[in-house]
Amino acid sequence: DAPYKIYRSDDDAQYFFKKTYNASEMEPIVAKPHSPDNKAKVSECLDVKLDRAYIGSCTGGKITDFRAAARLLKGKKVKIDTFIVPATREVEQDLYKEKIGGETLMDIFKNAGAYLGDPSCAACLGGPKDTFGRAKDNQVVISTTNRNFPGRMGSKQAYVYLASPYTAAASALTGHITNPAEFINN
Repeated sequence: DAPYKIYRSDDDAQYFFKKTYNASEMEPIVAKPHSPDNKAKVSECLDVKLDRAYIGSCTGGKITDFRAAARLLKGKKVKIDTFIVPATREVEQDLYKEKIGGETLMDIFKNAGAYLGDPSCAACLGGPKDTFGRAKDNQVVISTTNRNFPGRMGSKQAYVYLASPYTAAASALTGHITNPAEFINN
């Protein structure tokens, strides 16, 4: 009755090496400015104050990403400007259909105080100054997009941290980089 299929090796399978991980000891990571390779544990960035959160575009704009964010945002208000950008029209339509506790994902985002954009790249590609969700000046942004090079989300002076939808949503609620476990486990 698990929501996934478990695959097991044959009893007589041989391995070059075996690794075991304890998931309870794993911690979310972010990619700090200005490279996806500049990674750090969330616990090392808890003092980073944010100006905005961006959940969406192609990498972080799938329905599974929005389900994750909505679980954390339901019944709460964001403390920073938060932008929601579905990857496709189909995902956008699903935001109006899928529900958590009787409330559509779109209503959860609206009630949390997020700004809702049309399906697109939006700020992920930078774009002109009127681009939805575009970073301005030296803003600090947490984003579910896939690149954080200078100017990628708008201003070349902006600082963009890449994160999972859970981490981005949790951070939108607090106004600083936050471990989503604070909300998931409570």
